[in-house]
Amino acid sequence: MNNRSFRLYGDPTPSDLHFMQSSTSSFPSASSTSSTRSDAQSAPPELTQLFDGICQKSAELLRLRGRELPPEWNIADLIQAVMGDEAFLIPGHLQDTYYDVLLRGCSSWLLEDLFHFLDLINYVF
Repeated sequence: MNNRSFRLYGDPTPSDLHFMQSSTSSFPSASSTSSTRSDAQSAPPELTQLFDGICQKSAELLRLRGRELPPEWNIADLIQAVMGDEAFLIPGHLQDTYYDVLLRGCSSWLLEDLFHFLDLINYVF
């Protein structure tokens, strides 16, 4: 057994413990300075297309709700900030988000988080 220590809350099963012990070193580290464009360019083409689709549909829904981006933000950077840098690394995450935005529109988790984030950066309480 390795000398790694971690704490699991709740009632972890033996398979949860085995997963954590065997997988903790393989989790990618987050980099807050990574560029949205470089992330998109290094992703496989289908992920880039999904991300572009998410950006286009989200921008359309924001316009329909009368919400505007601050001039220093573009939609790709805003979505990257809300989703996190790891969005391209989680299998199926972009696809799930894409279909959630298409099917649920303004009720999707992403758009709700975008609205909250815009309220925060625009100081709307």
